[in-house]
Amino acid sequence: MARMETAALSLALIALMLGAGCSQNTAGSAPYDMVHIGTTKLSLFGIPASYRNLHVRLEKELDMPVFFRTQPDGAAIGQLLSNGDIQFAILSAGEYAQVEKPGDLTLLASAVNSNDSTTLSAKLIAKAGTDIKQLSDCKGRRFAFGTRGDPLSDYAAQEALREAGVPPKELVKELLPPPFAFDGRLYRGGEVVQTLLGDLTVNAGVIDEIAYAAMPDSGGNFITGPSKDQFIVLGTTMPVPERILVAGPAADPKLVAAMKRFFLEEIPKDAEICQQMGVKGFAEPNAAAYDRVRSLVPKGKDTTPAA
Repeated sequence: MARMETAALSLALIALMLGAGCSQNTAGSAPYDMVHIGTTKLSLFGIPASYRNLHVRLEKELDMPVFFRTQPDGAAIGQLLSNGDIQFAILSAGEYAQVEKPGDLTLLASAVNSNDSTTLSAKLIAKAGTDIKQLSDCKGRRFAFGTRGDPLSDYAAQEALREAGVPPKELVKELLPPPFAFDGRLYRGGEVVQTLLGDLTVNAGVIDEIAYAAMPDSGGNFITGPSKDQFIVLGTTMPVPERILVAGPAADPKLVAAMKRFFLEEIPKDAEICQQMGVKGFAEPNAAAYDRVRSLVPKGKDTTPAA
């Protein structure tokens, strides 16, 4: 009997430890002797794969436990921040746009991408040799967007088309069921270029500038992949900012300063953290860039692309 009770107690302790690090919805302010960071990234044991090296370094730098609190979207994370249940969060621009009270947050550091920039734009392209020469020629055509709800390959692309006189209602409506078509639009994720080359009925689409720059200038084929000379660039979207570290109103000012210094000064020097997070480092944020994304996202719309 004693052995069974000991085993039960051990299991309970393990469950308690895991529960502290995993996604939680319990009320109450986050303890001041630990750091809680909100995220939408999933993990069975409370530490998302892309943040494992970050987690180790943060606990060492701050000399206190660090827990990642997984939530379904930016709105849920924003609520936890405003309530004081967590002190920090790492949000995509789309997730930040979901936060109901952005005025409660302090923007600390923006991720720097492989272009040495804190923002990313996308190219709106068409197949070379067609009669589409400018964005306005997309009216009445099929257009391949990237990921539904993505600020860059969906909402910013829509905005660029609107500015050229082609609101989404002027594109050919899609009749296919999900996941290929939502709201009458064609979404192809990271397969837009392949769609343009392989589907004669799709005339134009969107690709982020890093993926476009990675294509060779010429010589594209089915074996080696596409090249730039197989397309023409019709336009460029507005720049969308990268992930951002934010602090909530309950975060201790000294802890806020320590977190900001670590992200701005230490992460760029740590190759393992940068590689795992898919960044080159972090830099001072531009609040106006995130506000512009908020203006693009329809209220109540999901901006967390499917995994």
